[in-house]
Amino acid sequence: MPKKKTSCVAVLTADIIRSTRYTTVERRRVDRVLAKAFRDVIRLYPTALHTKLAFRVTAGDEFQCVFSDVPQSFHILTYLRAVCATSGLSPALTFRASLGIGDISVSGKTSPYEEDGQAFVRSRRGLEQLEKEKRTRWTKIVTGNPEADSAIDVILLLLDRTQKDWTVPQWEAVRWILMGQTREQVAKKLSVAHQSVTKRLAAAGWHSFKISSDYLTRRLNEACKP
Repeated sequence: MPKKKTSCVAVLTADIIRSTRYTTVERRRVDRVLAKAFRDVIRLYPTALHTKLAFRVTAGDEFQCVFSDVPQSFHILTYLRAVCATSGLSPALTFRASLGIGDISVSGKTSPYEEDGQAFVRSRRGLEQLEKEKRTRWTKIVTGNPEADSAIDVILLLLDRTQKDWTVPQWEAVRWILMGQTREQVAKKLSVAHQSVTKRLAAAGWHSFKISSDYLTRRLNEACKP
């Protein structure tokens, strides 16, 4: 029977950086933090998730999911990182992540590890490339278009460096802004002055980050056009 193809998706494959630093108890907490982050994603983007989060048992530091909302996939990835960075774990919870854009040839499974297709191949290829650049890179996006991928990669180099320098308070501000909160609302949630939120975002270079992130949204949207 021929495999059934679905629309263009973004496959997120990620591995937790230096996961062996965490105790068994802390590792279970890592799983809970990620599960909560994905529940937030489902609430914020009710139509964005194609296949839910799954952990790879044979590689305990890896997880994967599939997004049907390809243009928003980098935005969602940034939110996931913000939740991890503000989880209170020590050392801070960080992960490398590859977004593979393309078709699914086997779909409708309960776990992304049971699915396959173009997007999965590209996502895996991107993560393998990140493994070779462990000290310098966090993120890879592979669309299958060499010209687009090269342009995206330049932006990601800068955004990765920017995020690596963010403090926990800056990640906190970014997290709530990504949820669509105003600066006044963020200030209330964090129990700080409105000016403090503005300073945190300015120190994080949020304005430039947002412009670059929006550029990636446009490129990802183009990647799914026939």
